[in-house]
Amino acid sequence: MKNNHFLPLSPLAAALLAATTGHTAETPAAATITVTGARPSLYDQRGIGLGALGTKDSFDVPLSASSYSDALIENQRARTLNDVLKNDASVQNASVGGAYDHVSIRGYAIDWANTMRREGLSLAPYQDVPLENVERIDVLKGPSGFLYGFNAPGGTVNYVLKRPTAQPFTNVTAELRSASGLYGAVDTSGSFDAERALAYRFNLAGEKVGDMSHNGDLKRGFASAAVDARLGPATLLRLDADYQRKKLAAQPLLGVQPDGQLPPMPDPRTLLGQPWLPYETTTHNLGARLEHQLNDRWSVVAQLGHSVNRRDAVFPDIYGVQPNGDITSGDVYVSPGQRFQATSAQAYLSGEVQAAGIGHELVAGVSARRYTADDGGFIVLGDTVGNIFRPVYSPAHDIGAAPAKNHTLIRQDSVFASDLLRFNDQWQALLGLRHVAYAKDATPAGGSVQIYRQNVNAPTAGLIYRPLATLMTYVSAARGYEEGGVAPFNSANAGEWMDPIESRQVELGAKWAPAAGLAFTLAAFDIDKGLEYVDPASNRYVQNGRQRHRGLELSASGRVSPVLELSSSATLLDSELRNTGNAATEGKRAANTARLQASVFADYRLPVQGLSVNGGVFHVGARPLDNQNTVELPGYTRLDLGLRYATQLAGRKATLRAQVENAADRRYWAAASYASVYAGKPRTVSLAMDIEM
Repeated sequence: MKNNHFLPLSPLAAALLAATTGHTAETPAAATITVTGARPSLYDQRGIGLGALGTKDSFDVPLSASSYSDALIENQRARTLNDVLKNDASVQNASVGGAYDHVSIRGYAIDWANTMRREGLSLAPYQDVPLENVERIDVLKGPSGFLYGFNAPGGTVNYVLKRPTAQPFTNVTAELRSASGLYGAVDTSGSFDAERALAYRFNLAGEKVGDMSHNGDLKRGFASAAVDARLGPATLLRLDADYQRKKLAAQPLLGVQPDGQLPPMPDPRTLLGQPWLPYETTTHNLGARLEHQLNDRWSVVAQLGHSVNRRDAVFPDIYGVQPNGDITSGDVYVSPGQRFQATSAQAYLSGEVQAAGIGHELVAGVSARRYTADDGGFIVLGDTVGNIFRPVYSPAHDIGAAPAKNHTLIRQDSVFASDLLRFNDQWQALLGLRHVAYAKDATPAGGSVQIYRQNVNAPTAGLIYRPLATLMTYVSAARGYEEGGVAPFNSANAGEWMDPIESRQVELGAKWAPAAGLAFTLAAFDIDKGLEYVDPASNRYVQNGRQRHRGLELSASGRVSPVLELSSSATLLDSELRNTGNAATEGKRAANTARLQASVFADYRLPVQGLSVNGGVFHVGARPLDNQNTVELPGYTRLDLGLRYATQLAGRKATLRAQVENAADRRYWAAASYASVYAGKPRTVSLAMDIEM
């Protein structure tokens, strides 16, 4: 079994753990909640990675963040980001059809090209990141311009990778899943030398569901490697690489009926694209991280990452549906050979000093990012399936040569610095600033290059007060920026580039650790960002007005008792569009934002040796289809159930798992995008066995 935790422990919780178990903050046990047989990391790294702040314990920073461990991922049999982040009530499913996972955070859609991170560095966009080599997924809430540069205002998702472990092991997993699903994986760790100065961890996985004739059918292969090299007593080099090839049945969004009402809901397994036109991606990621401890107070970190996604993009579209299921309008957009590439690097110095009786935790560094995209060049096919209840697929045929691609180059260079001031045991403050030099060169297919340059400053500030040893309260303010849009072809200023869009946030919060391994958090936030739209009076694409989201988040996670662990959250969200210049949207709620979203997942150890049960209830309230609020997607509540049994098979440790997603087979709309909807998963059953070889 691997580390079984829901949240990293704060120093306060670690102190409580030391008092009750004898473990100290330097031991792996203080870094995670463990179960019998837990396998600590070879070089344990505590806390949450926070970009320009380095790695921090979440209880030491005036920011809202959540973390989801590999134990939670395994016990829920999660495969993709949406499978994991259903546990976070601040995250909304925003899938754009069946191509890849897409989410919103605090009601704001992520910017795929900037928001998704791997070990803090940029990922190439539009890929379903595999989870086999992921130790945990961290979600930072709110604008993160200071931490990462240009980004969406809702927050940032960061994948933290598995590293070589202190004890060697090999674990084999086999799984049967609904719809003739087959899955197998190997996770192994060891060392190349007796002193364990050079250690490795490899992951392999293969999966197949169906034959591409149903929604949800897929085929993929995955491989990864992580190597840790201790170059000296104070120097550690970490290398990693992974590769995935994935083919997925392409499923469209569904447009509305002629009267503007939601379309009728088909069977979620019915494929409404073409079986012979799947969405395919081939991705690889490379990473390197060098850590050097200068002395007991100062260290330096340097990172380099390279991420590539090559895709054959297929987007079937259904724009309108009759009540009887007849498709009134639709097509298929196809663009083979698209390529997205992100290369990023950062280096920073961190340390502690005392000055005038005030402690300072300082971080200063530089970062650089190069992003290129060869996309567009779509072929438009008239193939539709005719009716969403009785689809008729067209014969496979030659789609012809794709048009030339658009080419985009984005450069983003930054310098950043922060100071976490400690006045005494009760009062701390955070000050931070990032200066970003942003440059974009866009060359439309057959056109001339368009050049855009902009420099921005992204500050953050926060104040922490600890009224109790186990309670931390804070107030913080942050500013962020995201890339501006381009005036559409039918506007009076077609092709004009907009300035970066500024976002601002004020947040009040509290974090309480009443016992070792148990944490409660509360955050109230107010975020607003600039709007872009075509002004109906002038027909010009303009930046004007604001999109404001105010909300309240609560969470309770960790070990409630020796036999019960919990991951739960709830979010109340009020969204409003203001000064839009359009009476149809003025004062309306933003699309796909529920006023209430809540989740609770509990894992209970039964009084039978090795036997545990788990269950999750996930509620999403009603959401507007579009910014005009013409119609709402009904709210829904979904139930997941699971059973786990740890035993011995032929003298080897084994874990048997049974999991049922959407146990009641509830039909529901999972997401709204582009004034269209996407159906949620049907009941899915999986039976899995892990055995340690």
